[in-house]
Amino acid sequence: MGKKLLVTGEVSFLNALFNPNHNMNHGLNKFSFNFRSTTDLDYVVARNATIGATFDVFYTGIEYDWNNDSFDELLVPEIDDRFDHGRIFGYGYGLNYKIFRNPSRGGIAPVGSYAKFDVMLLDMRVKPFDKAGGAPHGSYSHRFFTPAISITLGRQRVLWDFLILRSGVQIGFVPMGISPYLQSLDKGIERGTQEQDLRANVEARLMTYYLFNVNFGVGFLLPFRKTYRSTN
Repeated sequence: MGKKLLVTGEVSFLNALFNPNHNMNHGLNKFSFNFRSTTDLDYVVARNATIGATFDVFYTGIEYDWNNDSFDELLVPEIDDRFDHGRIFGYGYGLNYKIFRNPSRGGIAPVGSYAKFDVMLLDMRVKPFDKAGGAPHGSYSHRFFTPAISITLGRQRVLWDFLILRSGVQIGFVPMGISPYLQSLDKGIERGTQEQDLRANVEARLMTYYLFNVNFGVGFLLPFRKTYRSTN
């Protein structure tokens, strides 16, 4: 119908089976999930493709020893032994490219099955967390940035010429987290300073957080239409 611009909100989730969520719960017994919310602003550039901007809001948890005596200087010297977890939260800023399948068989962007490719920069913070007390440690927050890439396979429908419904599965990678994640499976992560160690552990955790997710989204086609010049 000539509409090319669409905005979509999406929720991605997976059971926190082996790693904690933002409340530091995990496992099947507590029915704990990790969630991530995503907003996409896409523009149709061809019969089978869109380009757009992606904005992520993420939050999860990590088990981490803030009192490790192997470091000469601790990031938070006054912390006590109860704070053996960390809360990770932040934002992702990215660009995406979406390819739609078989436009010649009745499908046309933004309708039908698609493959979506995202490149993002994650702006993250991590706070010490007392699981027993259910509270973070004061106002301390450690912030850093890391890249992430993901591929989503999904299907998108447009109802009544304006309402968008979509679902899919996403596989993601945090490149800087691959090496520390593999180390954690073997002899554990070891870094020279606690700041370096914390970053490596957080990137390894985000590697598992982004690795596989199921997502559902709802959005709208914005009422921008092509204008056609009539000829006699």
